[in-house]
Amino acid sequence: MTALAGGIMTKRILIVAAAVFVALAASGCNYQTTGDFNPDVNRGYQWRSLYREDIQTVAVPIFTTRTFQRGVENNLTKAVIQQMELRTPYKVVPRDQAQTILEGEIESVEVDVISSSGQTVLPQEQLLTFRVNFTWKDIRTGRVLVDRRSFTQSATYYPTLGEGRFIGTQNATEKLAIAIVQQLEADW
Repeated sequence: MTALAGGIMTKRILIVAAAVFVALAASGCNYQTTGDFNPDVNRGYQWRSLYREDIQTVAVPIFTTRTFQRGVENNLTKAVIQQMELRTPYKVVPRDQAQTILEGEIESVEVDVISSSGQTVLPQEQLLTFRVNFTWKDIRTGRVLVDRRSFTQSATYYPTLGEGRFIGTQNATEKLAIAIVQQLEADW
């Protein structure tokens, strides 16, 4: 086979491969990118928001608390509002302007020792765990959209490295706020 014939064969193979690629890409495997949702069609991928499209506004009053740890309810409420405005299409507004309301209660804040020094028995690593209840409700209809009980989130901190309980509380608060906002995603 000559170099010219080899070059022609390579071009033909490339053309056939490109044609196969275009045919497969055009078929799309039933992938939709229109954003329109047809509830009668339950197959394939769909390109739409993870969050409910029928809701634009949410009221988030300060979480109540059963704990005696001061200020934790204010910090959690602030973190939830920040995460909601950062990660969702929802706008946080006062209750009288809202379509929905997210109410919550902090059940407990617990600290457990994960590891301690064998010589001094001082904690080296601790786990701070929040346990909360929260409900997201449509004010217009009274329908409960999300209801979670004993929802927990934990974060570790290291007292031997200079991290105090404040750092553990902040980390757990941020993680809990993100987890709460993720629970507001629409059903698949």
